Amino acid sequence: MENKNSAFKEFISPILVLVVICFVTTFLLAFTYGITAPIIAENTAKAASEARMELLPAGDSFSPSDADLYILEDGKVYAEDCYVADNGEGMVVTVKTNSYGGMLTAMVGIDKDGAVTGVKVTEHSDTPGVGTKAQAEGHLSQYVGLTELGSDVIKAHADSVVEVTGASVSSGAIHKAVYCALAQFDAMGGVN
Repeated sequence: MENKNSAFKEFISPILVLVVICFVTTFLLAFTYGITAPIIAENTAKAASEARMELLPAGDSFSPSDADLYILEDGKVYAEDCYVADNGEGMVVTVKTNSYGGMLTAMVGIDKDGAVTGVKVTEHSDTPGVGTKAQAEGHLSQYVGLTELGSDVIKAHADSVVEVTGASVSSGAIHKAVYCALAQFDAMGGVN
């Protein structure tokens, strides 16, 4: 009998303790997620709204468009959402594009005449100090005022915008994001 008690204490007892710890930890994580998820969603929506106002200052407020979203390359470059300014001054398109470190999310403001008003990278996994140079204000400002980038994305990239040395993949990803946003604008026939 003592042998069975010894085996229970040595093998089964630690397993039961670990199982209880796992259940308690899982419950606490789920509880914390339940409390923080709505707050995170609210903060994300607020940040996106502020970015839209920054990219298209002439817009007073924005509503999501119900138009089909443009896909430049399936699973690699596509419009994730499109918000149109309620006063008809333009739109802001959020684009996902494949970059060096993975998917990059960029927001592109386009005025009612089809000219880029601003570009902002909101999420990325590119190498800090290298790929992120393509996300600097100086590089992104090259797109302001452009109305088209040409049908050949690579050729247009070389002709219209100077890429960042050492960050050609990241530069190309941002260029494709802008191209996709302009294509979304064209596919919608402008601001309706």
